Amino acid sequence: MIKLSLPKILRILLPITLIILSFSCTTPKPDLDSSSILWFDRPADVWEEATPLGNGRIGAMDFGQVSKQVIQLNEESLWAGEPQNELPENGKYHMQQFREMLLAEKYQEAYDYGMENLTFRPTSFRSYQTLGNLTLDFELEDSAANYSRVLDMTNGIETTEFEIAGVKYTKRLLISAVDDVLVLELSTSQKKTLNLKVNIEREKDVSVYFPDDQNILMDGQVIDIPAPDAYDDNPGGSGPGGEHMKFAARVHVKTKDGNTKSNHDGIQVSGASKVYIFLTAATDFNVEKLNYDRSINPLDITSEIIEKTIAKSIKNIIADHSDEHSALFSQVDLDLGATTAPGISTYNRLKRVIKGESDPLMDAQYYQFGRYLLMSSSRAPGRLPANLQGIWNKHMWAPWEADYHQNINLQMNYWPALSGNLEECIKPLDNFMIPTYKLGETTAQKLYGTEGWVSHTATSLFGRTAPSGSTESSQMINGYGFPLAGAWMSLYMFRYYEYTLDKNYLRKTAYPTMKGAAEFIQGYLVKHPSGFMVSVPSSSPENNFIDPQTGKGQRLTYGSTMDNQIIREVLSKVIKSAEILGEDQAFAKELKSIVSSLSPTRIGANGTIMEWIEDYDEAEPGHRHMSHLFGLHPTFQITPDQTPKLAKAAGKTLERRLSFGGGHTGWSRAWLINFYARLWDGESAYDHLQMLFRKSTKPNLFDNHPPFQIDGNFGGAAGIAEMLVQSRSEQIILLPALPKAWTTGYIKGIKAHGNIEIELSWEEGILTKAIFSSPISQKLSVSYGGKNNEIHLGANKSTVFNP
Repeated sequence: MIKLSLPKILRILLPITLIILSFSCTTPKPDLDSSSILWFDRPADVWEEATPLGNGRIGAMDFGQVSKQVIQLNEESLWAGEPQNELPENGKYHMQQFREMLLAEKYQEAYDYGMENLTFRPTSFRSYQTLGNLTLDFELEDSAANYSRVLDMTNGIETTEFEIAGVKYTKRLLISAVDDVLVLELSTSQKKTLNLKVNIEREKDVSVYFPDDQNILMDGQVIDIPAPDAYDDNPGGSGPGGEHMKFAARVHVKTKDGNTKSNHDGIQVSGASKVYIFLTAATDFNVEKLNYDRSINPLDITSEIIEKTIAKSIKNIIADHSDEHSALFSQVDLDLGATTAPGISTYNRLKRVIKGESDPLMDAQYYQFGRYLLMSSSRAPGRLPANLQGIWNKHMWAPWEADYHQNINLQMNYWPALSGNLEECIKPLDNFMIPTYKLGETTAQKLYGTEGWVSHTATSLFGRTAPSGSTESSQMINGYGFPLAGAWMSLYMFRYYEYTLDKNYLRKTAYPTMKGAAEFIQGYLVKHPSGFMVSVPSSSPENNFIDPQTGKGQRLTYGSTMDNQIIREVLSKVIKSAEILGEDQAFAKELKSIVSSLSPTRIGANGTIMEWIEDYDEAEPGHRHMSHLFGLHPTFQITPDQTPKLAKAAGKTLERRLSFGGGHTGWSRAWLINFYARLWDGESAYDHLQMLFRKSTKPNLFDNHPPFQIDGNFGGAAGIAEMLVQSRSEQIILLPALPKAWTTGYIKGIKAHGNIEIELSWEEGILTKAIFSSPISQKLSVSYGGKNNEIHLGANKSTVFNP
């Protein structure tokens, strides 16, 4: 629940104080060396330097020169394509033959059989698309002085200032979650000097018209044209052509002084002292149906939103936005020590780090930027989860479709949510995953002959659960190779319960969903001659082993280490849930029997964690995926204190991966931060955070896969949190991986299991104080410096722990 912030209390009690919140008045300059501030001393020349803003549903990237400024726009549900969840003919029969070949270790034969009998077209789906660009053409020269562009993550407002010929120009931009609208204010130090043209543009599939001198309407419908008559990024096909998603955007322009006049290419503003621009957008997508819905009229939705917004004063619009945004963002405050370079821009700070300097302020800013991005791309009024690019995409066909990838990427997007005190960001994930998993019941029954549900590696806005891939081969090895992708993803639901203790959520949402995953697993597992229950088909996502019989690289097998770890985790959480709820004890007993029959995580001849059921050689020892360490992170199946031999082997696994060039993508490097944090190796975790900056971070701090992919931002933020606090079962570990670079600091508001909020302070690397707050009375095991301490927390009280 969002707490009532002090500004909101003041607004209720002392309306006069609202004056200081107005866009139009002079506000105090922000502290540019704050962990909640990003600032730049030059215009963003390209999209990758732009400032991101969002309210969960609408996203914007602000860039361009002072004479022509561009705000690239996104609406979360604007996708090409249509629902498609086709399956191969006689799929259940062919799947059984395929499985038997894999169990007999006839890997090439199984692959060939699957290619002939299980692949189908289209192998993939179409892409998330840009909404278009809001353009501002000023009658100005580009030779601006004293340029400053500041993103205040605390209130979600970007402020750009510059001077030309002695006149100061100011632009303020926000996207309000309260009013569901983008708001832009332009002003100058000299009255009646604003002259510009405002327009909205899109490459195709739209009509733009001007009903009067203050409004611009963009009315669109995605028209998909199949290959070879139009581009298709997936050689295996992305679905049929046709008239698909309908969408709209509406712009309203209001001035103080000045005049507005529409023409064929925009609204011309002349002689204004201030300009206010309001924009919103909508589609006809229905998240409950995972389909477009022709009863929804996007133009009507945009009209209603704009009319309600402009009926309010600008003062109240900004106050409502600032209060709501800051109440959520400010739940966590982080200080990792004084900056080594005060007073420099974010880009210059990043360049110093790239050259080898360390800067605690950059580390803290990166953590808070991760939280900011998540709350900007995954919360109400948004209804959908953050995709591969969060919500920000400039393309008509995005890299990897900007889809929902469930073999690490979507999971990583939400790693920082709960510890980062952003439980509100989980709801859009529920909105999408629950109906998607419902569709997966048909896929499980028709393809595998099981109860429950299944969802494979990649899915789209329309909830495809059938195996996907850009080609038939990719569909086979990446799609069919990972039927447990959805089961892994569903673990976030139990994690939500662990952090909130919301028993109603556990009963109505988490348990039924995870039980469906467990039912699929029950039918999917088969008994191997070794006596173990094994998954088949199986893979270690995107990595190949060398088949000892042929000497060739293969992806598909049975009983991979990651599969065993996922199955153990999912079934254990379902068993635990049944115990908490007092339900399904017979079912839980069956699951316990399965867990006991799984192959344990094993150590290979070279001292590393075995990645597959046999101690196969790796085709690519430096692979970016490190799936067989799922037991180290995100789960706690491998820990330094409880499984020291496995922890040592996990360390060797990481050393081997890195020695062959592993960690070369942004999200992979971010995962390394989390791995080393779980091994309580703060220096290595910190080193990989610096490598994330040096090799995989764009000028605006976006993660660089390459290209831009947002999971590394979220994974990096989660890793920083893991270095400070780890939460497992009923135990909280304080400062488990604190590096020397963070000698003195504090964090306030970080969350742990049990709905516990924590404040930590440390000096010279030593914990000086820990304060725990809990809404209920509970006992807690606190570990610090290798020693465990039992403390009792009173309900709605703060308990101080002094080590």
